[in-house]
Parts: sequence; C-alpha cells; structure tokens
Amino acid sequence: MRILFDQGTPAPLRRHLAGQSIDTAYERGWSDLRNGDLPKNAEVAGVLL
Repeated sequence: MRILFDQGTPAPLRRHLAGQSIDTAYERGWSDLRNGDLPKNAEVAGVLL
C-alpha cells in the first residue's frame, strides 16, 4: 500500500507501518499545496492520504 502523510501526521508513525510505502507531502514537493489540492494530487498519484 502506498501512503502519503500530510504536514500534521507525526513522522514516528512510520515505524508502525512497516512494509508499507510511505511518503510525506514535503518529500513529494507538495507542502505548499492549498486545501483540496493535496487530496487531488494524492488520488492521481494512487496514494492513500
């Protein structure tokens, strides 16, 4: 499963999701997206937000 953490998700949560592909909005260059744009980009990229 591909998972995307937004700005408010605690990074240490990654440890509890071993075996999953996890990116952050920051790592994808999406940290400046406005409300509504992040879910749209996540859907297109095929990741769970």
